[in-house]
Amino acid sequence: MKFSITGTEQRIFDWIFYIYITSGTLSCIHKKITTRSFTRFQGKHGITLSVSDVPRKDCWGVSYSSTSFCVLRGSTVNIPCTYGFPTDQTVTTTVWYREVEKGQDPIDLRLEEDYKGRVEHLSTEEHNCTLRIRDVRENDSGQYRFRYVTNTAGGAFTGGLVTLSVTDLQVSMTAGTVTEGGNVILTCDTTSCNLKANTFIWYKNTQPTRHRAINNTLHLNPVSSEDADSYSCAVRGHEQHRSPKATLHVRYAPQNTTVIVARDGEIVVGESVNLTCWSDANPPVHNYTWYRKTGNETSLLGGAQSYVVANISHETSGLYYCVAQNSVGEQQSAAVSVPITEQGSAKYAAIGILIVVALLLLPGLLWLSRRRKSSTPPTTGSTMISQQQADSSPVYDDVLTSDPSRSRNAEADDGVQYASVKFKGSDKAEVGPYASVQHPHTQTAQEDVQYASVNFSRPKNTSQAEQDPVIYSTVNKPPRTRIR
Repeated sequence: MKFSITGTEQRIFDWIFYIYITSGTLSCIHKKITTRSFTRFQGKHGITLSVSDVPRKDCWGVSYSSTSFCVLRGSTVNIPCTYGFPTDQTVTTTVWYREVEKGQDPIDLRLEEDYKGRVEHLSTEEHNCTLRIRDVRENDSGQYRFRYVTNTAGGAFTGGLVTLSVTDLQVSMTAGTVTEGGNVILTCDTTSCNLKANTFIWYKNTQPTRHRAINNTLHLNPVSSEDADSYSCAVRGHEQHRSPKATLHVRYAPQNTTVIVARDGEIVVGESVNLTCWSDANPPVHNYTWYRKTGNETSLLGGAQSYVVANISHETSGLYYCVAQNSVGEQQSAAVSVPITEQGSAKYAAIGILIVVALLLLPGLLWLSRRRKSSTPPTTGSTMISQQQADSSPVYDDVLTSDPSRSRNAEADDGVQYASVKFKGSDKAEVGPYASVQHPHTQTAQEDVQYASVNFSRPKNTSQAEQDPVIYSTVNKPPRTRIR
């Protein structure tokens, strides 16, 4: 109950208020009074009195902070509740249940399958019967009661009904499609009941919007093409429970109109090039127009999105641009030129590039060649034989080291061995000159000398007078220690 009194009106209500208060003290109901002062019209002062019923703790009764709750789906709700009972009794059972039809027994919410793990009695105090429901679902909407039983016969009491309404959030717009420069208002609505004293948060796509929200509304004025997107809302403190997205469409004239030149490398005289007009617009562009500007003259070329400049020459040179148009407006692109390269110049440029590459690679190739030659291993063997004359040089079959089958007589001739020379194609062996072997230090006549065996190959009909000269090689070997 609420009423306001001022000045002389105070005396009129004094007796009424006294009777009302004292009537409560004679029952099990407390009268809780809340006062608030205010200033009325023309400077008159007044006071607001609020009176609510609260059960006394020593009397039977159940009291709720409110009998109607509007709850956001997916959130958690607390239904504050207190109850009283005589001091000579003890409460043995407390139960919250959904309203049932007559003749049916109430079922504790904690035992119902749909509520398991989601309901809780916050009975932190003896007379506290607050109910908590987590992860509220749409089918949780309905009417509920609290009932308790004491340890005496007939000691039970059932409270009044509490209505729970579960709602979702949804976004509504004054217009789903708006032209750039106009305005639109977005409202965050509930689907089944009104949420009280809440602050709303707005999102553009998934990020908080830059626009300022007023209560549960979002004002976009003026609207730009960048405002076209999906919007959602949420209640502060329950940001994880957002509304479904609503899409705002914005109509705008062509923007960022550009000419794209499709080419691979330079454009040579006689070739063709494709020009494309690109633009961002909503609704899409429905008309393209191409122009070429040469000096002070402008020529109309065509009306498609793409334009082909065929058989390019100096006569087709100039600045090209396009105009994109839709139902909202139009926009002209920046002009672009089509650069032309002479065909001969391209060839010369290619040849020049090849020459430069060759000059850069030549020093490296020469260096690699020299390195290979220097790294070739020297020819191994006891004797090196060179060719003296190109047309009469003998062919050598073998170069043999000293014959291992022949024993050395160090005491007789100090190990001197002679070379045996045999010409292929001749039946008699001939003894030729000797090959000398020298030690790196001063030798005596008696020191060991080893001779190479050389086989010559020549035709059988070659006369003895035509015998080819033989070149001997000198083999130096390290000194040998003589055993005495």
